[in-house]
Amino acid sequence: MADGTAVAARRKRGQKKSSFLKVFVLTLVIAIIAGTVGIILVDNYLNKPIMDKSNGGLIGVTDPLPVTAENMEILVPASGMYQTEFADSKRVNILLLGNTDEVLTDTIMLLSIDPESKRVDIISVPRDTYYPREGYGASWLKLNAVFKDIKTGKGDPMASCQAVSDILGGCPINYYAVCSYDGVSAIINSMGGVPYDVPMDMDYVSVSQNLYIHLKAGQQVLDGDHAVQYLRFREGYTNGDIGRVQAQQAFVKATIKQAMKINNILPVANAVVNNVDSRITLNNVRYLVQASQGMSMDNVHSTILPGVPQMIGGLSFYMPADSATIQQMMHDIYAPPAPAPAAGSSGASGTTAAQ
Repeated sequence: MADGTAVAARRKRGQKKSSFLKVFVLTLVIAIIAGTVGIILVDNYLNKPIMDKSNGGLIGVTDPLPVTAENMEILVPASGMYQTEFADSKRVNILLLGNTDEVLTDTIMLLSIDPESKRVDIISVPRDTYYPREGYGASWLKLNAVFKDIKTGKGDPMASCQAVSDILGGCPINYYAVCSYDGVSAIINSMGGVPYDVPMDMDYVSVSQNLYIHLKAGQQVLDGDHAVQYLRFREGYTNGDIGRVQAQQAFVKATIKQAMKINNILPVANAVVNNVDSRITLNNVRYLVQASQGMSMDNVHSTILPGVPQMIGGLSFYMPADSATIQQMMHDIYAPPAPAPAAGSSGASGTTAAQ
C-alpha cells in the first residue's frame, strides 16, 4: 500500500511538472518572444506548451480547435519551390522580431514548425544581412532597418516578413511576433533573473542607442536589465554578429533552465502577454501545441542563414550566400535527409546511433 501511495505521489508530481511546462511554453508561444529571449521558445518550444491546468483547457481559449495547418493565416504567400515542390507542406512559419528603441530589429528568427513530422527549425537571420531596396542606401540596406517605416518612423512587421521571405527564396510566413527589449527585461525579472556564467567582461556605451553595457565575467544572476545588456553586446565577438547570435542561444538555454524551477508561472505569463505584439491567436497556438505532442528535443534544430561578412561603403554587412545554397538549406529543412543508419546496425534489432 505504501509503495502504491509513493508511486501515485510521483505520478502526481510528474503531472504537475508536465502541466507547468505546458503552461510555460504556451505562454511563450503566444507571445513568441522575439528578439533575444525569442530563443527561449525556439530551443524548447515543444517541451513546454502552455496548456492550462486542472480542467485540461487553455487559458482564455473558447474557439474550436483548427483541424489542420491550413487553418492558419498566411501573411506572406509561398513562391518558388515552396509553391511547387513543397506546396503540400503543413509547416507553420512564425517570424520572431526583437525591437529596439531605434525601431530596428536587433534579432530576427524564423520559427518553422512541422506538425506532421514533429520537427521544429529555428533559422536565425543576422541583423546586418544585406537586403537591397530601391531608393535606399547605407545602413538602410541592412535587414534590421526594414522594420522601420522611413516615413512614419513606426515599426512595420509586415515589411520584415516580406524581406525574410525574399531572403529565404519565397518562404511563406504565417505570423509574426515582436518584443522590445523593455519587454524582454520585464519577462526576465518576472522569473527572478537568470543564473549565467558571463564569458568575458563586456563594456560598451552608445548614447544614441540608449545602450549602456557594463558586465563582469563570471557566474552571476542576471536581472532583466543586465540580461538585456548581455544580449545586446556585439562588439567583442571575433565572428561579429554570428557570435552574438550564438551567445543569445546559450543564454536562452540558461533562461529555460531557470524558468523550469519557477513554482508560480503566472507572473511570467502576464509579462509575456503584456509585452509582445503578435497576430497569432490562442486558438492557433493550441493547435500547434497539441499537434506537437510527443516531440523530442532531438527534433529541434537551429541554423544560421549562410553567408559571409562584407564591407560595403564603409559599413559592415552580412552578405547572404547564393540562392542555390539558401534553397538547399531550406530544402534540408522542409525535406530533411534520412539519418544514416548506425554502424553495425542490422535492422530493427540494431543499435541506434547517439544523436
